[in-house]
Amino acid sequence: MRPKLTRGLNVSSLRNFYWLKEELQNFCRKYGISASGPKKEITDIIAVFLATGKIQNPVKKRVLPWKN
Repeated sequence: MRPKLTRGLNVSSLRNFYWLKEELQNFCRKYGISASGPKKEITDIIAVFLATGKIQNPVKKRVLPWKN
């Protein structure tokens, strides 16, 4: 049975179960974490939060002006 996505969840459980992107985004919004970006990036940010309690900013990709 899949556990609930809560602050007490361990990182291995987060990684071992399938989560909808909407579930991950709702978790982020509840704890003031950025909920934008691809599902993998959101999962990684949540993993850091669960392991350390720290809120990691999403990786911002720089767009180079000569690449369209």
